[in-house]
Amino acid sequence: MRKIVDKLPILICCCILFNGSGGNYLPVISLLSAAAVSSLSQYAEKSRLSLCAEIFYILLCIVNPHFFGLFPVVLYDILSDKRYSLCVFSGIVFVAEAGSFEVWQMVLLAGCTVMSAVLQNRTAALETVEQKLIQTRDTSAELNMILADSNQRLLENQDYEIHLATLRERNRIAREIHDNVGHLLSRSILQLGAVQLIQDEKLRSESLASLSDTLNNAMTEIRSSVHDLHDESVDLKQAVADAVKPLGENDIRVHTEYDVSGNVPNKIKFCFISIVKEGVSNIIKHSNADSVSVVIREHPAFYQLMVEDNGTCDGIADDGGIGLSNMRERVGSLGGFIEISPGKKGFRIFVTLKKQMG
Repeated sequence: MRKIVDKLPILICCCILFNGSGGNYLPVISLLSAAAVSSLSQYAEKSRLSLCAEIFYILLCIVNPHFFGLFPVVLYDILSDKRYSLCVFSGIVFVAEAGSFEVWQMVLLAGCTVMSAVLQNRTAALETVEQKLIQTRDTSAELNMILADSNQRLLENQDYEIHLATLRERNRIAREIHDNVGHLLSRSILQLGAVQLIQDEKLRSESLASLSDTLNNAMTEIRSSVHDLHDESVDLKQAVADAVKPLGENDIRVHTEYDVSGNVPNKIKFCFISIVKEGVSNIIKHSNADSVSVVIREHPAFYQLMVEDNGTCDGIADDGGIGLSNMRERVGSLGGFIEISPGKKGFRIFVTLKKQMG
């Protein structure tokens, strides 16, 4: 459409300037020939068919120089197809046939030719920019899809790791029940069988007392194990302590503060654990810190997590990495607030989650 809009004023100018030159029929034939060649060249752009059509019009100009009156229209398509040899050839033909034109006609024809070249160059530049924009848009969309897929897989991997930690804790408690409670109950059964056979009242009373102690110990072990199983047995404090161990292995001092009185909901536990792990990974990979502080506090209406180091930031908060995007998505899904920015000492991650959002 842009090419048609460009060629329309060129066609109008040529028709006005050369109307009536060469006889009564020649302007009409020139107009029809130029329009046909230009349409064919635009339809079959950069093809052999368009090349033949353009050469045909140049041959018409050789046969009758008055066809040059509408040559700027065809020249637009020749330049679009980047057939500069045809431009040179047509220029030689025009110079050879210059005697067929008056001076004012040559000047006006040169002006139309320049206008055709300028409009074609502008349109070609605009089309190049549009192609680059489309390519950039498509590339950006593809990268966004890849990033979203990577974020999703990272979230799934982190949840899977936390789930494995939960299963390991359940297995540990199951072993404790089997080894401790199972042993005590087996002992109680044996004691009960012995009591049934004792006839002496005093001895029976002592055996019953021993049986009672054994059952009480078994009940204590059961209560302890059941308490550990509460809330899927994820110990947030221990999980955070395990998550920061790699810092110590890299000679980085770690200060942890855990001020939580009750049981933290699972979603908040998983969120805090994943953020601490990601923060520790970023510190090891990107920071030159030698000291890290991890603080978890409980308030009447919300929980807070802060991970802060004393190293330089190096633009980590602005890189839009998968890890930081993952943090924001997790906190956002719980309706919380997260600030990832330089802190008083170095780099800081500050998270606030409402209790009712857990």
